[in-house]
Amino acid sequence: MRRKLLLGLAVLSLVTGCLSPSGTQSTELNTDDQTEAPPLNGGSDPPEYAHKQPDSEVNTPEPLDNKTTRDDINVTLAERLLKKKVDDHRDSNNVGGLIADPRLARIARHHSYDMVKRDFFSHTNPDNQTYTDRLQESDYACGGGWENISGTIWKTNGTRTEEQLAEQFLINFIESPPHNTAMIDSDMTTIGVGIYVAENGHAYVTMALCDADPLPEDGGDDDE
Repeated sequence: MRRKLLLGLAVLSLVTGCLSPSGTQSTELNTDDQTEAPPLNGGSDPPEYAHKQPDSEVNTPEPLDNKTTRDDINVTLAERLLKKKVDDHRDSNNVGGLIADPRLARIARHHSYDMVKRDFFSHTNPDNQTYTDRLQESDYACGGGWENISGTIWKTNGTRTEEQLAEQFLINFIESPPHNTAMIDSDMTTIGVGIYVAENGHAYVTMALCDADPLPEDGGDDDE
């Protein structure tokens, strides 16, 4: 009998002051609100998770028309720099690097965009949709995971280059123990980084982290 998996997503929250100059929140797939992750292929074979999940099983949102309407920032570069910085930070903590999944990044980026457009800063949007809900809506299977969010202002407070913006987001997360814990969680294997920068310079990042290997390699003990 295949070992059952309980899916949990968690959110940890720390707000350092809206966007003046920055705010940060983290959420985990919450083990206090666990639901069994159903087999994604009819149950005949063990399901696959996170970056290992086939494209045919994932239904992510349509790509945004843009990641900003400004012409003074390369948001894609900032996202890639932040991902590299997270890997370097994990390496310094003796934790392996993460696989970037563009599908998870799209889910994350849509949340950043939503926070800009609907003027809120939370893991739960005005429709009461949570990180877990966003993953389930996209049929994206996380075998446990975290969501970190942060906000700052582009072109102020030392964020005048893509490198500085990525560094500021990383510092925001490192300086908050719950967010740092999420970033260096050794169970995490997959990352999606989504940044959106508003016309007024408000910059939001959503960092989604997932476990692609929730089941032990040897199959573990069967749950009754």
